[in-house]
Amino acid sequence: MIQFDNVTATYKKNIGIFNISFKVNAGDMVFIMGPTGAGKSTILKTIYKDMLIDSGKILIDNDDITAINSSVHTSNLRKNIGMIFQDFKLLENRNVFENIALPLHIEGYSRKQIIQLVDEALHKVRLRGSEKKYPLQLSGGEQQRVCIARALVKKPKIILADEPTGNLDPNISDDILDLLDICTKDGSTVLMSTHNFPLIKPRKRKFIELSKGRMV
Repeated sequence: MIQFDNVTATYKKNIGIFNISFKVNAGDMVFIMGPTGAGKSTILKTIYKDMLIDSGKILIDNDDITAINSSVHTSNLRKNIGMIFQDFKLLENRNVFENIALPLHIEGYSRKQIIQLVDEALHKVRLRGSEKKYPLQLSGGEQQRVCIARALVKKPKIILADEPTGNLDPNISDDILDLLDICTKDGSTVLMSTHNFPLIKPRKRKFIELSKGRMV
């Protein structure tokens, strides 16, 4: 599903990721672990094409995405990827339904399809009944649930979660991991960055450890 082959991507001469190689199978949930500045977010950005690589190769479903540079091809790639962020990135002037529906509007889904898919996503994250609430009326954990629903509403092949539990307490963080686990059972491949090893240790999932941009 996702394969890195000796990938190097740098912001400056000594900042970025260096000679990274790993493979994530379809339906897996894999953690990218390391301290701040280790290169976790950089890996996710290269998959989402928010950042170009200097050398190496990135394959998704055996397709080489390394050479993709047009906006059309990048847009097509992103249709199969859902993003979850640490700081939620919800639109405060739109309610829960509208925030979750946004990716579907962008891709031209019909009103009927949007209502059905948003309802399914709300059910999965246990937020039915909160459709008309606005982000500031929700707790941090509930806002992150909305982010997860927005990521999975278009049934993506890949979900990239960048420190999704960084601002949440331990109990809610564990709940968020349960939801991401459900995403894999629905067929998505989940790649999640975190600096919190005690949180992910009980999950007994594969993890990739980074230090200063290199695999440990």
